[in-house]
Amino acid sequence: MRIWATLFIMLSSSLGGCLSPEPQCTEMCWVLNEEELDDFLSTPGALDVLALSDSNDRLRVSTVTEVYSSTDGQTGSISWDVAKDDALQISSIGMAISLAGTQMDTEEVVAGNVTNIRVGSAWFEGRDAKPEHVDPFHLLALQAASDPLGTYPPFGFDPSIFSGMDWTITADEISLQQIATATDDTVNVILELIGEPPSLMGVQMYNVNDGGSFRLDVATGDDVTIDVKQGIERLPTSLTFPSQPYLLQDATEWTTVVPPGFILEVEPSELQIHGLHTEGDSLITAASSAISEAPANITDQRGHWWSLEWNDADMDQLVSAGDRITLRTDAEGTIGAGIWDIWADGWSGTAFN
Repeated sequence: MRIWATLFIMLSSSLGGCLSPEPQCTEMCWVLNEEELDDFLSTPGALDVLALSDSNDRLRVSTVTEVYSSTDGQTGSISWDVAKDDALQISSIGMAISLAGTQMDTEEVVAGNVTNIRVGSAWFEGRDAKPEHVDPFHLLALQAASDPLGTYPPFGFDPSIFSGMDWTITADEISLQQIATATDDTVNVILELIGEPPSLMGVQMYNVNDGGSFRLDVATGDDVTIDVKQGIERLPTSLTFPSQPYLLQDATEWTTVVPPGFILEVEPSELQIHGLHTEGDSLITAASSAISEAPANITDQRGHWWSLEWNDADMDQLVSAGDRITLRTDAEGTIGAGIWDIWADGWSGTAFN
């Protein structure tokens, strides 16, 4: 009898558990509550731009930071727009600054051996003789690490600073979008999360006291497009000679070393070095030679010699970082050295003695 009683108790307990199940979510289960959102924001990597870049072939991250000075009432802003398309091997980095009298708005699009460079509203075409697709997000991270005092995108933004706020969360079932809003004594915050599991795709923060603000937006997949313009004005290379030549015992020398940041390599046949002098009121070429023809020695019509040397530092047969270009002459008077970009049909720069 005791055995049957024991079995009855065990069976009753088992059936009781089945008849009283724990409440389970049946609709919109992907929507976060306040506690889950706080846990998400506190998770390392909740907004990791480099991880996003590693896991997305197409990615765009844009930021706008607006500041206000209570001292003089001045406002300013810094904007960044960085994008990539790994499949097409296209990248874009854009920056606009309006701060303390400084105005700058630039963008560079790199697509294989073609580059588009925007200054303000004007677009120019550049070229790269040795194209190499570089992830712009990792490139900027490396540059920021090596130059901590430089100006770089605030992609290291840490959303954990918002954990613990009182959130109001709304959701759209079709788009799997969640909007979380919160306010305290100092800031108003709006977060956008998309997907299941959710990814943080947008941050907006407004300072209640001074009117400053910060916004970050993330786009992936088909939402990312990068335009490459054709048939626009060509931009000469940035390579120039220094403004002051070396005055040797019996000659004048102009020397330029291609800087480390020179990543748009150029065919040496496309750059022509000119030795210049004045004749009357006119500036004319006394001697010229393409870099590809170096070493070269030329005697001008006045009997003066001009010597061109090119040290191809990495032996890549391209004008690239680390190369040294030297022009010497025994000519006197008002003389100079210039670099004519044959591809762009324009001067890259001139230097005079």
